[in-house]
Amino acid sequence: MRRVPRSPNDQARNDQALRRRRLPAKWLAAALITAAVALLAPGMSYVTAGQSGAAATTTAAMNPATAGCRGVSQALLPANGFITNPSRAQGGHLWWRRSADGSVCIGTVIMWAQYNATAARTWRVIVYSARHPGGLTVASRMFTLKRGWYWWGFGVHQAYQGLSAVCVTATESFGMSCVHFSGPAG
Repeated sequence: MRRVPRSPNDQARNDQALRRRRLPAKWLAAALITAAVALLAPGMSYVTAGQSGAAATTTAAMNPATAGCRGVSQALLPANGFITNPSRAQGGHLWWRRSADGSVCIGTVIMWAQYNATAARTWRVIVYSARHPGGLTVASRMFTLKRGWYWWGFGVHQAYQGLSAVCVTATESFGMSCVHFSGPAG
């Protein structure tokens, strides 16, 4: 049996068919990852990144007594400096709820950051309240990431009396983005 050489046109069709077969697998993988992230329990933290290589150490203040503290209202963190998503529409968002005693429960805080070059940065969530007017870091994580946009979810799940602001930063050179709270309505 003799092998018949293929024409360049046949090879081009085969290459195109292979590319078509790969595209649905990529979309399926993206859909599965999105579904898995959506199913994560509150308080779970995760990073989504186009690039890998996140070297991380977590320091999160989590009180078992306030583990049920979950936000129900969303508040956007404005884009500021490198605290921004790819469309520069926001720096992240958080979920919050005012409790009957006037305290404010902060649930999950989502933070976006843009890296222009590989760098090590400590991402932090800082609360400002009557008790901590100078700010208290309630969650942080150290990342060494390559150029690109990244986001991270911090499960804060704590209530604060006299809360005035919740801010996110990735070192001062990256900027800071805050959501400000007023006193109880009434």
